Amino acid sequence: MASFSSPQRGGELILAASYGRPVTAYDSLSGYVVAEFPAANTPRHGLAVVTPGAAFVAASHVCPVTGVGSVRLLHWWSQAPTRSLPVPEPVAPLVASPHGSHLLAGGVSGRVHALELPSGDVACSFRAHDGVAVSCLALNDDGSLLVSGGDDGVVAVFLLLRVLDVDADTTGSTDLSLYRLPAHAAPVTCVACGHGGCNAVVATASMDGTCKVWTLTDGSHLLTITLPCTAFSLTLDSPTARLFAGSFDGWVHVASLNSLDTDTAKSSWYAGGNTSAALVGVGMANGCKNLVSCTEDGEVGVWDLASGLLVNTFRTNTAVTDVLVVKRSAGNVARARGGAEGFRVRDGEAWRKAGEVARMEQALRASEVDKTSSVELVEMALGGYKRFLHLMLREVTTVASGRRRNGVNGDGDISD
Repeated sequence: MASFSSPQRGGELILAASYGRPVTAYDSLSGYVVAEFPAANTPRHGLAVVTPGAAFVAASHVCPVTGVGSVRLLHWWSQAPTRSLPVPEPVAPLVASPHGSHLLAGGVSGRVHALELPSGDVACSFRAHDGVAVSCLALNDDGSLLVSGGDDGVVAVFLLLRVLDVDADTTGSTDLSLYRLPAHAAPVTCVACGHGGCNAVVATASMDGTCKVWTLTDGSHLLTITLPCTAFSLTLDSPTARLFAGSFDGWVHVASLNSLDTDTAKSSWYAGGNTSAALVGVGMANGCKNLVSCTEDGEVGVWDLASGLLVNTFRTNTAVTDVLVVKRSAGNVARARGGAEGFRVRDGEAWRKAGEVARMEQALRASEVDKTSSVELVEMALGGYKRFLHLMLREVTTVASGRRRNGVNGDGDISD
């Protein structure tokens, strides 16, 4: 079951997964833990949110003893028990269909398995990559196209309705893709789709140290960006046509998609906090006004893109293998189903002020604890002083009583 604390107001939620640790939801304004789900061995890109209707958090899981793979279906804003959905093989990347009817999981064999929800039955399995693992999955913004990246450096694009309509027994080795791109010379690490449906762009990153931008319609190459190291996460800012890459060295690298004549990032800033930990996730929040970054050692930062300033930061309870920003739509579902308060959109200044208020509240609570401790210490001291006076009074009384019994008066004279 999930354990819950009081949800905070405003902003998106940040879901963080760790290997062998609970999946935890944090309030992006305060960093408070909103929900904590049972532990799972979740790899990179192994989190997905299933909405609307059911409102589940899905997490890939591989048993450390048997090596058997499964998908854990965690109830959002509910105390219902966790369900474990069996899969034909260990899976890592997950993505949910737009209407919550299916969950797509990428396997180590190169196949993608479509699980019906809420039953968990395997509706179909189809080949995405030849004999190598599926490393990342993404859907475009209208949910019509599925993009798959693999350890072979290939990017494959599928029509979602087509692959979901195929009988699981007849797919075999049939290639259901619309097209395939020999995109990179090394494994693909992440995929991100922009806005615009089928006319959007798609960005891919690889262990070859490059990010590439393609047209989603036909896979035409638009831009190659060379990075100083591997990017593990990507996100696109559609209003300003920028690409943000979270890299292994803890830096966020930014490139303009309008400048197709460059092969290097336009700007960079360090988001790794006080360590050199890799960035395992970047994502947009607050209508693309804020960028959320998260390192593998649990440093979460919320950045105002207009000013480039850090408006909030906090640390998770443990190391992080995958992170997901839960958008406002998921919050509305949570409110409708569980009575939890929804999330309001805030600009960067409001985020900063809310963060300051949260820190002031925390400092106030700490001062109240210190005050209580001080009062307890004073009360203990007073109690000890009272006991000391009582002992002195008893000793004086005892001595005085003994003198009277021996015939000595209060002035020291011996009575007649």
